[in-house]
Amino acid sequence: MRRLLKSSIGLFAAALGLMALVPWGNLYAQASVHRGTPQRQGNAWVELATCVAPVYDGGRLIVKADFGTIVVKPGPDGRMDCQVHLRAYKASEEEARQYFRAYQLSLRRLEGGGAMLVGRSTRSGEHRGLSVDYQVSVPLKFNLNLETQGGDLKIGNLDGEFDGKTAGGDISSGDVAGPVRVETAGGDISLGNVGQRVEAHTAGGAIRLKDVKGDAELETSGGEIVTGVISGSVNARTAGGDIVLRGAAGQVRAETAGGQIQIGQCQAGVDAQTAGGNIRLHGARGLVVARTAGGSIDLFRLQGPVRAESAAGPILAEINADRASFAASQLATSVGDVKVFLPPDLPLTINAAIQQAFGRKISSDFPIQIQGDQETFRHRSMHAEGELNGGGKLLQINTVMGNIEILKLNQQRLEELKKAQELMWKAWQMHRRQFLEGNNPE
Repeated sequence: MRRLLKSSIGLFAAALGLMALVPWGNLYAQASVHRGTPQRQGNAWVELATCVAPVYDGGRLIVKADFGTIVVKPGPDGRMDCQVHLRAYKASEEEARQYFRAYQLSLRRLEGGGAMLVGRSTRSGEHRGLSVDYQVSVPLKFNLNLETQGGDLKIGNLDGEFDGKTAGGDISSGDVAGPVRVETAGGDISLGNVGQRVEAHTAGGAIRLKDVKGDAELETSGGEIVTGVISGSVNARTAGGDIVLRGAAGQVRAETAGGQIQIGQCQAGVDAQTAGGNIRLHGARGLVVARTAGGSIDLFRLQGPVRAESAAGPILAEINADRASFAASQLATSVGDVKVFLPPDLPLTINAAIQQAFGRKISSDFPIQIQGDQETFRHRSMHAEGELNGGGKLLQINTVMGNIEILKLNQQRLEELKKAQELMWKAWQMHRRQFLEGNNPE
């Protein structure tokens, strides 16, 4: 009998301990929606709907709206609250009520401590004269899946993942600890710091984000791409705008059909291509490929091989490689000078040529053999060959109309190049400052 009593007391104590972990108000609470009474405000009738649901840290909020802006902020633990503002721009209250009744709101709890909110209009395709705004709060440690067919998505700081999609509007966020996947068919994307992978796609707008602790897949059909430091790889593509990346730990691919490309220090290789703009790279450890159809190319602190090509612009390359990291490389432009800086002790073989010299020249701090009359203005080519430090991998330098300079990297020149890099980033810092000032979702 005593043994049975002790066992019962133990089970009762365990039950009390378990119940202490769960808020009493959430044991039996249900998700609910309350629709308010229409009120006249200016030239519109307004109905305020409120909703509440018990949730738990780590849960997921799903919002699906056929139209309307969705704003989500961090709120108290243990609950999800929302206010839905419906505005009908109608003359009579009865006409406004018809629109309000046609807009259905439903809320239900989800397994895992989450909630799902759905807003749909039964007036098929008749959204004119009606607007909807969602104001939602959830615990900081939460996950979001937001979707609207017409409106902005705005979220504050979030210790979870963010998945958002809108068919027509901007997307913005504070700092997000988890992965981010966002897509808009017509608007800008502005994100804070992201703790994991980012995928951002827009059919017509800019993409701007801070630092990312993972890979970044960024694509826009019409706007600039500006980022902080990416701790993984980067794939950035735009059909009409600049690309500015502060740096990356992984492989970088940046492509624009009409803009500048500016990239900071990279710990791997870089592939940068633009159909009409300058390319500037602060540094890279792997293979660098840089191509532009109309602009200059400035490449600093290259620790590996390089292939740079411009159809109309000068090329500057600072190669800081050694025998182990350097491989066959090429610098080529149709119209413009080529200036390359080389370590004094780097073994390589140089083959340089000016196709139409017209009095232009090849100059070198290293002993190389130059063929061609540098004083004449006749239409003739000029060539130079040489094996530096016993020879090694080939460095091919070509320009159709321009000078070629091959310079030794000494301390003075390193300082000059460093200053040039600092000037290069002034424009980026302006982008950054404007972004930080404007990226505070309300």
